[in-house]
Amino acid sequence: MADRLMRAISALLMALLSVAATAEELADPTRPPASLTAPVAAPASGVPEIRPARLQSIFISKTRRAAIIDGESVELGGKYGDAKLIEVNEGSIVLRSAQGRQEMTLFPDVKITGKQGIKIKPQLPAGEVQSGKQKNKPGARKEIK
Repeated sequence: MADRLMRAISALLMALLSVAATAEELADPTRPPASLTAPVAAPASGVPEIRPARLQSIFISKTRRAAIIDGESVELGGKYGDAKLIEVNEGSIVLRSAQGRQEMTLFPDVKITGKQGIKIKPQLPAGEVQSGKQKNKPGARKEIK
């Protein structure tokens, strides 16, 4: 009896392991493009490779426009190396140096297309209801008699 039980457990274990070995790994849709996270390999010649600067973040507010380039915060009009930050947009920035203008984008491998045919319904503030029904504000209580 114990021998049959051990065989059954072994067969079940082998079946589970074979299923796990053939399982396919799913790609994470929220993962950034590989070009942003790929490590830079050291060249065989021993001379350090000059890699292009990487735009990491953009800050836009009523009072401030700035970008983070290779971990360094640069305000609009500020300097990054020998270049000056002259433009800050929603998805890109422009640097000007002696070599000319250089545009950098947050996601160089992603192409943004227009919003054709998309209609967005306006959202109501919290607690409001459409079609003339009573508006309940958060925290307001009705007294029941």
